[in-house]
Amino acid sequence: MMKHALTGSVAFLLMAGLLAAAPAHAAVAAAASPTSTRAADMAARLQPAEQQAVLQARPAPATDGDGNTPGLLAWPGVPRLGLPVLRMPTFATPVQPGDAAARPMLPWLALAATWDPDLARRAGVARARAEWLHGRAVLRVGGVDTLPSGRLQGGEDQVLAGSMGGMIGAGLLSGHVLPVFGSVAREEQVRADGAAPERTAPVKAADLAAHSLLGVATALEVAHGGAMLCGGMAPCGEVTGLAAMVHEAWHFPGMILAVPGGDLPGGGVPDSALHGTDTAPALNAVAMGVDMEQVSPARPDVLGEMLRRAVRDGDIKPAQVQAMVTHILASFYMAGSLDHPPPFAAARTGVQPPPVDTLMGDVEAEGAVLLQNENRVLPFDPALGPVLVLVHPAMRQAADLLADGLRHAGLNVTVVTAPDGAGATGTLPPACAQAARTLVLSASNEDNRMITTLAELGGHVAVVLTADDPDRQMPWLDAVDSVVQAWAWRDEYAQALSALLSGQQDFSGHLPVTLTGGLYPPGMVDANYRAFERAHVVPLFPFGYGLSARGRLALSELHVVREGNRLNASFTLSNPGTAAVRAVPQLYVETPPDLPGNPRRLAAWRSVMVSPGHPVRLSVPVSLRLAGQWNNAGGNWSVAAGDYTLSLGFSSVMLVRHATLHLPALHVPATLENQPAPVVTAE
Repeated sequence: MMKHALTGSVAFLLMAGLLAAAPAHAAVAAAASPTSTRAADMAARLQPAEQQAVLQARPAPATDGDGNTPGLLAWPGVPRLGLPVLRMPTFATPVQPGDAAARPMLPWLALAATWDPDLARRAGVARARAEWLHGRAVLRVGGVDTLPSGRLQGGEDQVLAGSMGGMIGAGLLSGHVLPVFGSVAREEQVRADGAAPERTAPVKAADLAAHSLLGVATALEVAHGGAMLCGGMAPCGEVTGLAAMVHEAWHFPGMILAVPGGDLPGGGVPDSALHGTDTAPALNAVAMGVDMEQVSPARPDVLGEMLRRAVRDGDIKPAQVQAMVTHILASFYMAGSLDHPPPFAAARTGVQPPPVDTLMGDVEAEGAVLLQNENRVLPFDPALGPVLVLVHPAMRQAADLLADGLRHAGLNVTVVTAPDGAGATGTLPPACAQAARTLVLSASNEDNRMITTLAELGGHVAVVLTADDPDRQMPWLDAVDSVVQAWAWRDEYAQALSALLSGQQDFSGHLPVTLTGGLYPPGMVDANYRAFERAHVVPLFPFGYGLSARGRLALSELHVVREGNRLNASFTLSNPGTAAVRAVPQLYVETPPDLPGNPRRLAAWRSVMVSPGHPVRLSVPVSLRLAGQWNNAGGNWSVAAGDYTLSLGFSSVMLVRHATLHLPALHVPATLENQPAPVVTAE
């Protein structure tokens, strides 16, 4: 059975090592794992009606027996065989139900900006505890998706998103909660110019193997288990050959899950299907590789009566249904949900909340990114006088919380509110004209004129961006001193952000997305760092970028050797400053210039504290899959012979060390595998 925990003495990159060559006994191989064997044995014991019933999660009855619980579904289990009923949220909406406040499950971009796998796993553990208290055993994890779904939901880089999402999944699995990796169609990000990439045309899974599906595979591999979501029957149908990729090439034994079946091509289930005369939707779903369907009370389902009719007619074989059940059970066995189900009593009203956790504050403390710091305005020095905090009315509560934290750090802080629409000279509060240092909390482009006018008054200005907007325009950038990307505001961020702004803690976040400033090269579809590189254009702030307020780091002695189907890159990281700095060195791989293929991409990274005068020698494994092209005929990765370049630096464009290695022609297995954590040694 898959192990759930991945630990180490420092935060480390997982994906590069975990996607190395897979031996025949790989822990995730469907044919040989104890999980798969147990699932197959149990599926064979189910009666035909029971097998068909467990293909769906249907609306859960309310705990008081009156109607259904909104947004909550129940997988029926098989009590006769000791398989318990398991509850889960519906994945038809991007917001998970059951919490006091409607908000995404986790602050994805803020967490990804930490580049800290250990913190991501801790986030999963905390969420598993919360789900358990609410009686739920399944949870969706964003960051990766079957189809490319925009930088906010599907991740800009599959290695980073898959590794961080996978560590969230590892934390969930440790609490017997099944992580389901994938987004839903309505979460597509619209760009600043109003364009949204076209996602409706059918595409082969082979064409996504090195793109979005690489992120899903990484997440499943890093988590050591889980399930995958294809975002509704329509997105499932848009990816042809998905089941073969997942079960035959990856050897993943778990399930593919779809949200309510009304999301079919052509506008929904045909009327004939509603009257039991058409089984085509069920046939299509099985052909797509869907194993389980979430059912909505407002929409017709697909794997219910339509599937039963198809089985009776002989169009779907009983062996196909049993294989689907096996995949479902394998996912639940990976999580331990069937052996350790959350009690229904936990779902009753009045359940005690989990203990107070500093997780959200820690996410902001590590994930806030210092983008600019001219004149070293940050951190604020109490000896240099008072600080004015300027906000619009909607951000007043956030400003008051932040100001309280800054006052506890010894700063003299005053909060003033600018009226909505303020921006022109004379419309700002009078205090702005006398302020030597002003901190602006800004949530949107509507503040741009206000920030520009404030900077023209002559004082030092620091801007904190409080929204997840990779396309935020910054026409005032050259006129202000400091800029911090603090992500979508939560009240829990106040204390952590005040510690960063006051210097009690150093900035260490790095961008998990490219900040474009709302400008794109002509013809660009996806505004990610690889698209900018392909267009030979440097974005406003590149992927992986982030500054420290305390010092700088140096990289040296990059050496790369081949070890079987992976590379091993070693380098030295040193800190010539006077204070410890958390470093995130990044390694990128580039194919030979004479070969068609993808531009430079992230291959590995580390997250480690570096003390002054104590250089650290790091060793990072890199899967050769990241240097190859998907070979659909062989179900593996094909690496062409040639000279491959690995570049080391602190962002996708700030690369300071390079090494070239000649590789022979290779074929690298696609089987998902688990590998031990890399080792960090100090010189």
